[in-house]
Parts: sequence; structure tokens; C-alpha cells
Amino acid sequence: MRLKSFYGQNMTEAMRSVREALGDNAIIVATRDDEMGGVRVTAAIEESTTASPAQKPSFSPSPDQEGSEAIELIATALLQHQVTHDLAERLLATATQFASEDPLLALGAAMDTHFKFFPLPDEGGGKPLMFVGPPGAGKTLCAAKLATKATLAQKKLTVIGTDTQRAGGMAQLAAFTRLLKKDMMEIEDTHALQDVVSIQPEGTLVLIDTAGCNPFLDTDCQHLAALIKASGADPVLVLPADMDSFEAIDMAQAFAKLGARRLLPTRLDMTRRVGGLLRTAFESRLPLCHFSASPNVTEAPQPMNPVSLARLVLPKEIVQNTKTEVRSA
Repeated sequence: MRLKSFYGQNMTEAMRSVREALGDNAIIVATRDDEMGGVRVTAAIEESTTASPAQKPSFSPSPDQEGSEAIELIATALLQHQVTHDLAERLLATATQFASEDPLLALGAAMDTHFKFFPLPDEGGGKPLMFVGPPGAGKTLCAAKLATKATLAQKKLTVIGTDTQRAGGMAQLAAFTRLLKKDMMEIEDTHALQDVVSIQPEGTLVLIDTAGCNPFLDTDCQHLAALIKASGADPVLVLPADMDSFEAIDMAQAFAKLGARRLLPTRLDMTRRVGGLLRTAFESRLPLCHFSASPNVTEAPQPMNPVSLARLVLPKEIVQNTKTEVRSA
């Protein structure tokens, strides 16, 4: 396999150089900003398919040409979202195998290969869902959103608040539940939490809100671990999508040790680049479940699957013009 780097003032110019030199069968290996300015693209092609100097690659419309355009769109999007070099290489290498399809399907297939997905259950009857995370991540709002969705669907619901130490810790969740005409159960100790969970009728969706936890502080971790054990809950880690990825990865790994099995990113309505989110999910290996992209309590978190994750990366005009069906993960 022959590899070569190409330079351009932007991604379009660099990709044009790739096509002119290597033809439409070139495989994009990596894209990155060049130290001297502009963009650098590393491409590869099998020696047997390399055009000789006397042969000029054909640019007539063909499936390969269409695939090259799809990969170019994906590479540009990954660069704009500041996806890390190693992860972008993996995604592009996988997407290239599906490049004859539209960009959304190709990138969705790459997301399906390199990320895990574990959606939240729509029905009750399983383990309670406990929302955990650092202060200000959006745990209470996510609990309220899911409570609203369950209430509108006329499902059996119990909402439990455990943030009794912080002044006003229960006020926000209590205000939401009053609007839904639901009672919120305030729990002050782990024994009470265990008893409340044990008496819930079969098929009840149990949502447990928790106080902000510093996963690097032993006392906070011990308190949260006790709540998880007493309730038998399935902890859902809530993290802002615009959080520094280095901090987010450390937090995700710390919460995973406490039992978190899912990652629910928030503030996606205020996040313009999701490269940090992708890095956090990829390196922590926590499955993505849903995502929140609105401060409105009536807009429930949306399921995260390979295609919906790809939609967050690709330009809106590409997504809107694509009629790819979203498949469940």
C-alpha cells in the first residue's frame, strides 16, 4: 500500500489533490490541521490500482466518485468538530468501507463499529434509574424530562430525591413534580431509600435524582456508592457535552468504577463541537444512551444510536437532505 500526504488551504483543496494524484480509489487515512496552516490529508492506495504517470485518473461520475465525496464530507466534519487524530483515523477507515452510500449511513456505520450504545428503557419494572454526575451537569432536569414523558404516556412513575444536604437541593425537582401532579419522595438515609424502592408496584418507572458528586473525593464517592447499593439502581452518568474532554474522561472512568453503566450527555444545544464528547465516550467505553439538547422540560432526552450520533457531526444541510432511516442500536 502506498501512502502520501497532501496539503491544501482547506479540506476541499486537499481532497482535490488526493483525487488528482491517486484517483477515486484512494483511502483517506488521516486528516489534521497543518502546523504551517491549512489542512494535511494522508491518503493510501494499493500499488496495483495506482495510475501510471501516463494515465490520468478519470473523473467521470461513478460509484467510486460518489464514495470519495462522502468521505470528503465526513473528513471535513470530523476536522471541524476537532475529533482527535487517532479516533478520526478509525472512523474514516470504517466509513470508507461504506463510502458508496450516503455520508450519514457511512458515518453511522463507523459510529456503530467504534462506540457502544445502551438506550434507557421506555418501560418500568426493571432497575430504578439513578442520575449521577458532577454538580451542574443536568441530572435533575434529565430526571424531570423523563418524568414528564412517562406522565404524558400515563405510565406508573415514582420520583425520588436524595439531595437533602444542599440548601434548596430538592426545590427544583419538587417544582417539576408539582406541575406533573406527582408526589416526590424525599429520602434522607439509605435505609429509607431501600424501603421505598422495595414497595413500588410492579411495572413502575422509578427515577432517582442525586446531589452533585465529586468523584475524586472519597466522602462523596462513599455516599453515592451507598445510595446505589441501597436502591439497586442502574446509575446513569450525566455529563455536559461541552466539558473539557480530559476532565470528562477522568470523571467518566471514576463514575464507572462506582457502577455507572450509561453516559447521557447534556447541553448539546449549546455545544458546537462534539469532538470532546466522542473522545470521552470512546476512551471511557461507557455506552451512550440518550442525549439532552434543550432546557425545556417537555422535550425528553432523545435516544442515542449510531445514526443520531452521526447526525450530530455532519452539517445540517447534509443531514436534512438524507432520507436514511434511523435504526435502533
